[in-house]
Amino acid sequence: MHLEAIYHKPYSQFAFPRDSNTLVIRLRAKKNDINFCLVIYHEKYNNSIRGKVEMKKTASDELFDYFEAELNVGIKRFKYMFYFEDNYEVKWYNKNGFFDYMPEWGFFSYSYICEADVFEEVEWFTNSTVYQIFPDRFSKVPPYIETKGMKYGGNIKGIINRLDYLTKLGVNAIYLNPVFLSDSYHRYDIIDYYELDPVFGEKDELKELVDLCHAKGIKIIFDGVFNHTSDKFFAFKDVLENGEASLYKDWYYVDSFSVVNYPIPNYECFSFYGGMPKLNTANPETARYLFDVVKYWILEFDVDGWRFDAADEVNRKFWRDLRTEIKALKKDVVLIGEIFDEASSWLEGDQFDTVLNYPMKEFINDLFAYRSIDVEIFKMRINSYVMQFNKNVLNSMVNIISTHDTPRFLTLCGGDEKRFELAVVFQFTFPGVPLVYYGDEVGMEGETDPDCRNPMVWDEGKWNRKLLELYVFLIDIRNKSEALRHGEYRSLCTQGDKGILAYKRESKRDRIVVVMNTKEHNAGGTIELGGSFREVKALEALREKELAQVEGCKIKLSLKPLEWRIYRAFGE
Repeated sequence: MHLEAIYHKPYSQFAFPRDSNTLVIRLRAKKNDINFCLVIYHEKYNNSIRGKVEMKKTASDELFDYFEAELNVGIKRFKYMFYFEDNYEVKWYNKNGFFDYMPEWGFFSYSYICEADVFEEVEWFTNSTVYQIFPDRFSKVPPYIETKGMKYGGNIKGIINRLDYLTKLGVNAIYLNPVFLSDSYHRYDIIDYYELDPVFGEKDELKELVDLCHAKGIKIIFDGVFNHTSDKFFAFKDVLENGEASLYKDWYYVDSFSVVNYPIPNYECFSFYGGMPKLNTANPETARYLFDVVKYWILEFDVDGWRFDAADEVNRKFWRDLRTEIKALKKDVVLIGEIFDEASSWLEGDQFDTVLNYPMKEFINDLFAYRSIDVEIFKMRINSYVMQFNKNVLNSMVNIISTHDTPRFLTLCGGDEKRFELAVVFQFTFPGVPLVYYGDEVGMEGETDPDCRNPMVWDEGKWNRKLLELYVFLIDIRNKSEALRHGEYRSLCTQGDKGILAYKRESKRDRIVVVMNTKEHNAGGTIELGGSFREVKALEALREKELAQVEGCKIKLSLKPLEWRIYRAFGE
């Protein structure tokens, strides 16, 4: 038994409350090393209230197995240890180490399941499909301000004019890239946080957009850039003019005075670009200004959420304080962090509700676009990633395949629509909230900026109708499936071709199974399941009389190259 691989840590992703009465316990062990595992528990102050629960192996990655149990046993205070066995020996494991006998002390402890510590999802967001709009590039309606260079003149009226399109598509939320006053086309260098950029129209038009969206059941998410400003922002202009005597010198990180930006800025900035000086959000006056900005747009325009740019470069106390203030103002506002790396430490209920799921995008890139890994490696990396998080977090993660910062996914696939389809199906059926980057649904392509930010194609003759129908189908089935919005994820073992990816999503009242052939040849195999399932076919999701029932508990697969299928439990 490889004891050095065994790991558990209370108050982490290895021990956390699922709800006010349930404690999730996880244990990591070397892959294929442990045959049987128990968690042995008792009430913290009453040893007579005790029990044991078998832990199930719920995931495996390249190195480890992960065992899990949910303790819903009528108590909230726990002391516990583990018992496990392999083919040759048995061991007990507690906070003091490993034993050949059951020790009387040294238990791990979870002192109390506090209801306030349960990660609480924003319900409307978890149930949403988000549509990302780059405002300058989406749609324009006269009168609009003529622009030059890289500015295309998209405006708020243009978005209003396309709401019927978004309603038919079925999305529930719109994420707008920055709309505040700026002199760049991307507006990530903000000059005035309180002003809508006039190229987009008037504030009354923005209010009309929000009201119309709400009437159609669509939420609005703004983009907040609080890591840095424009060098034309009033505070930085004052620093430039008054140097060390400026009242705002502590709003930034200035190394020396006077301030210069050439050849190298003598102040901290985003990347190395002097036009985006970095804010000192640890300064109370700076933090207060930004908190009030968020409050203003929520109170005056009823904004439903915020995506925060470069969130991992901002100090944690700022996010904790902002969350406290904003959630007191509007509890169900969603707070989204832009973090490119593993982000579990930002998702402990005190900072963000969710983040953009860039690590997952990397796995999707590797399997479906670059074809640099096979299904087995993909499944193991997915499993490892899932085990890094509190269960309650996963269904709120923002699943992306394209954004304004990345090449469009169809381009990454070399224009291969079948591989693009597989990635989109995975995006919509894996735990999390799918984000549709404008134009992906009609087959837009483009390399990195500026091509990935090209104007939306409104000439319907140039639309890829098959892809558009796929998106409409996936959004529809997700809206109608509790399992796809709230169910747990489990990879499934397939007997047969190793190119078949299979997994299930399961909630209390709904079960979905997804299978796909990731290879460019025919593939066959079987999956053992409990119960009977029906195949749900694109464009036929609601016509149950046409759905073929899968007999018994075994699905026999015969998949064409790059074919996918979705099955739903019969009678659920």
